[in-house]
Amino acid sequence: MPLDLHAQAICTLKGQTPASAFPVCGIKSFSQGSVSICGTSSIPVPVCATGPNSFIATNKNPYWYKFTCYQTGTLIFVITPNTISDDYDWQIFDITGVDPNNVFTDPNLFVCCNWSGVGGLTGTADTASAANQCASPSTYAQGGVSPFSKPPTLIQGHTYLLLVSHYTDSQSGYTLNFTGGTASITDPNLPTYTKASGICGGKEIAIKMNKTILCNSIAADGSDFSLTPNASIQSAYGVGCVNNFDTDSIIVQLNNPLSPNVYTVQQLMGTDGNTLLDNCQNAVPLSTQASFTITSQQLVKADFDYTIRWGCVNDTVDYILKAQNATNWVWTFDNATTSTMANPAIIYSSLGQKTTQLIASNTVCADTITKNFVLDNYPPKAYFSAPDYICPNDAVTFTDSSTGLLTKWHWDFGNGQTSDLQTPPLQNYPNTNISTNYLIQLLVTDTAGCTANYTKILKAVTNCYIAVPSAFTPNGDGLNDYLYPLNAYKAINLRFTVYNRFGQVIFYTTDWTQKWDGTLNGLAQPTGTYVWTLSYTDSQTGEKFSLKGTTVLIR
Repeated sequence: MPLDLHAQAICTLKGQTPASAFPVCGIKSFSQGSVSICGTSSIPVPVCATGPNSFIATNKNPYWYKFTCYQTGTLIFVITPNTISDDYDWQIFDITGVDPNNVFTDPNLFVCCNWSGVGGLTGTADTASAANQCASPSTYAQGGVSPFSKPPTLIQGHTYLLLVSHYTDSQSGYTLNFTGGTASITDPNLPTYTKASGICGGKEIAIKMNKTILCNSIAADGSDFSLTPNASIQSAYGVGCVNNFDTDSIIVQLNNPLSPNVYTVQQLMGTDGNTLLDNCQNAVPLSTQASFTITSQQLVKADFDYTIRWGCVNDTVDYILKAQNATNWVWTFDNATTSTMANPAIIYSSLGQKTTQLIASNTVCADTITKNFVLDNYPPKAYFSAPDYICPNDAVTFTDSSTGLLTKWHWDFGNGQTSDLQTPPLQNYPNTNISTNYLIQLLVTDTAGCTANYTKILKAVTNCYIAVPSAFTPNGDGLNDYLYPLNAYKAINLRFTVYNRFGQVIFYTTDWTQKWDGTLNGLAQPTGTYVWTLSYTDSQTGEKFSLKGTTVLIR
């Protein structure tokens, strides 16, 4: 079989890599219904590395099988394609004491092979003419060689891998049978417990087996086991079964932690209809049992509580240790600060979510707990809305819009009145015939006693009657230098326009505090009469006004 240079998908399914090989034994026929298309890794074949028939083998569309020799002798097996014309090839490796993945790089692991290009049954047979077969054409007429090789001699106690490589580009599967030979790859020993032990925390039991058992023979509900004194079993699983077919370690999970005592775990018939089974379907005998002791040191439990002392700049969290059966503890705060104190107090200078981990331990076991909490006492912010001015005889409404966990409000209205209500009463200011500024202050206090202050100037004006002067003198003496609508405090949607005698717009504004200084594009305009228009809406009554008049510019 020549090297296939077509790129294929990486092999990821169980059984498609040496590390996840199917465990097999001599008494079982293994059927692979379909073969996934994957794999292009090269395989060392030292007997075919040189000479006229040299080639590079690949694990094309592979499945791997793992077995142990329990009696030295020859191995006979047959691979029967579901589609009889398909070309299946194989190679055996001795992986005793080495990483299974070394088969891709270490030629010394080679035992025997058959890479014939002839389709049909393949394997080992006493009648075969050669111990190994290298790549060849697909028909005997073209020089194809036999798809059978002489049986290899296996060594007792050694572990082997069998690679089955599907050279034909199809997904049709095959059956693998071990049909004879003098070697035995069937373990004569029954599977049994070697020991049981309680896991730290008391909610799990570990069972160690004398040999690997099939992962799919473990009832997930834990019904393969009973516990004396009686304890409620929740579930069971095999260690490493996510990526492998067999395991020698089982974890039994309990609904509640055990108390200090001597316990016995015993084998039952699971709800899946069997006890634990090894790779040759040998069952752990019913009533197989193992005892173990739970001590108080195994029941170490990490736990803590906390109280928060809210602050204005920093918050302080007092931690309260509630661990059980622990003699040592390590705190970690936000994956940064650590402490070995029993009841530390930590000062936090920032807000948001905080994470605290506690590891409690003794000389036997350790337990970990993590808790999250939020520091959300954001500093209070004082703010209120109020008009910038007040007309004579008007009352003022002050609306609080401060933020924070507030408990107190204190207002000072600058008119001799104060209030501690969040929504204070309306306020009045005297008409003194001159415009007067009043300082309004709001002080708020939150649950931690933190305070914030906001102030605003309120201008009490003497007149809110809107009028446009009949004359102005823009001479810079500070008296009547500008033309604008006076006292337009209550005007909204205002438009003020000034025209010269030719009807040209020489000034326009929507802000009554923007005033015409008697110029156009920086040039002083001549003495004379100018026409103006004024439109606005009264902000209190909603009444609309549209006025027109003239003003004399005097220089």
